[in-house]
Amino acid sequence: MKTLFAWTIMALPLIGLADTVVPVDAVENYVNIRKAPAAGSEAVGRLQQGSSLPLVASADGWNEVQLEDGSTGFISAEWTTVIAEEVDSAQAVVETEAAVDAASIAADPEPEVEPEPVAEVAAAAEAEPDPEPVPDVVSEVVVEPEPAHEPVAVATAAQPGPLGGKGPAGDTGPRGERGQDGKKGPRGDKGPRGAQGPQGERGPPGKQGPPGPTGEGGTGSIKGGVGYLVKFKDEITGNASQVFDNGNQVGVGTVEPKQRLEVNGNIQIHDKNSSVAGLMITQSSGETGYIMHNRASTLTIGAGSVDRMTIDRDGNIGIGMARPTHPIHLESGAHVTAGGVWTNSSSQSRKENIQALSVEDALAALADLQPVRFNYKAETDESYVGFIAEDVPELVATTDRDSLSAMDIVAVLTKVIQEQQRRIEELESRLAVEN
Repeated sequence: MKTLFAWTIMALPLIGLADTVVPVDAVENYVNIRKAPAAGSEAVGRLQQGSSLPLVASADGWNEVQLEDGSTGFISAEWTTVIAEEVDSAQAVVETEAAVDAASIAADPEPEVEPEPVAEVAAAAEAEPDPEPVPDVVSEVVVEPEPAHEPVAVATAAQPGPLGGKGPAGDTGPRGERGQDGKKGPRGDKGPRGAQGPQGERGPPGKQGPPGPTGEGGTGSIKGGVGYLVKFKDEITGNASQVFDNGNQVGVGTVEPKQRLEVNGNIQIHDKNSSVAGLMITQSSGETGYIMHNRASTLTIGAGSVDRMTIDRDGNIGIGMARPTHPIHLESGAHVTAGGVWTNSSSQSRKENIQALSVEDALAALADLQPVRFNYKAETDESYVGFIAEDVPELVATTDRDSLSAMDIVAVLTKVIQEQQRRIEELESRLAVEN
């Protein structure tokens, strides 16, 4: 009996941990089991959510598990959790004590006094507080085994007195009360929680959920055409509206929009809360173009976040002018009169480097002018007389040689005529003296 008890006590420290592998809570259905520790390896099975498999080993982001047929496979550590399950040491001691008692009775079937067995540890185990709950999702679980119980001595049976003559065997006496329970060693501290593992890959989409409840007032009814936005007639019924969306362009009143938004008909912009209403067009750079109409019935067109053109309530158009006073009025002062005459800007305040035109320059320029007749290509039925910008002398040419200023040529002609008039008057004076 002592040999059996000693063997049992020696076996107690061998009680270990049975590690298992379970899917993390983020897995909705199952995790694939691979033949080798590689994502592209052949799948040899599945670990369903709520199931577990024994852990064989862990390394390099993979957990090796044992399958039902005895073979092993590999599961990504990102999608699984290793759980260390403790074997109830107290229960093992109780079962060991029972085995010792049985062996003791078999070795000495007729003891006068039953040996006091080891106190049951199960009661002490039940008094222990429940272990702390394991979190639903963990990356690493560290469980320290409980310290091994110290061997508990078994009370030896009282030695029987000398036997009398052989007679019938007496009845077995009642079993003695169990001795006092041995104290259980202190529970080891729980190991620190492992660091949170990396975010796993997105799992497969779940099944389609059940249809939601119908709205109040009865079953809804929606009818419409493909691509049309729905227009509700009341709270629960609707049909197709005028708005059509093909995924790239939106059409109002048309099913063939060519731009992001195309409206078949008129658009009205009406701001009822301020004195200005309009359309703003802003680029990604922040520059804004706009068309604005204010309470003074003035329409302003802007570009680059600056007012560029204004049309007042009288129809005058100002280019760079906020308050035009002519049918067409430029910021430079040039304008078209109400009678349709183009008037150049000519104020001295706008000019510099003013010099008199010499007679020699005017005569040279006039001599090089080559008047021609022509018609514009865009106006074939109308004939004009004038000059070719590329052929005129430098004095009256523009920098781009693409246009002409009529006033330049008028100035040349004026200077030449003035010189001719001076000479005529001089000749007339000489003739008068001679006569």
